[in-house]
Amino acid sequence: TTQTVARDRVKLPDGTELNALKGGIEDKLVAFLSTDYMKLGEDSLKKVWFDFDNLNFNTGSAEITAESQAQVSNMAAILKAFPKAKLKIGGYTDKTGDEKVNKKLSADRANSVKTALTNAGVGAQVTGAEGYGSDFATYPADAPESDRVKDRHVSVSVRG
Repeated sequence: TTQTVARDRVKLPDGTELNALKGGIEDKLVAFLSTDYMKLGEDSLKKVWFDFDNLNFNTGSAEITAESQAQVSNMAAILKAFPKAKLKIGGYTDKTGDEKVNKKLSADRANSVKTALTNAGVGAQVTGAEGYGSDFATYPADAPESDRVKDRHVSVSVRG
């Protein structure tokens, strides 16, 4: 139905419509970029992060899965529609495993997203990519998988 389609579209200022969920990262990021966010100042901007919600990697690697390419393409379209916007990418892991390995994997994954955005022609708008390992993980290593999965993500933060 037309109603369903409308809920699954995010409209950009340049008229482009993304196939993305209302309330998802694309929707939230577009809403934020449509505000006068620069007034917040760098310190406040650093505290605002948007989590990718359909970005996955092959297990134990920084290779973005084929089905995740759509969200990366959506992010590139958003950056093209907001040419003044700059993003920092952060990678995060849960508390299981060796922290040195987690830091490297989270950095590799953040850089993988940066590379994908660079390949899409918007690399100049990505100010950096950093892996935080489990520094910001909220669940203990022995927590159920359903909780730990929430600590494993890649996010973006808008920068001035």
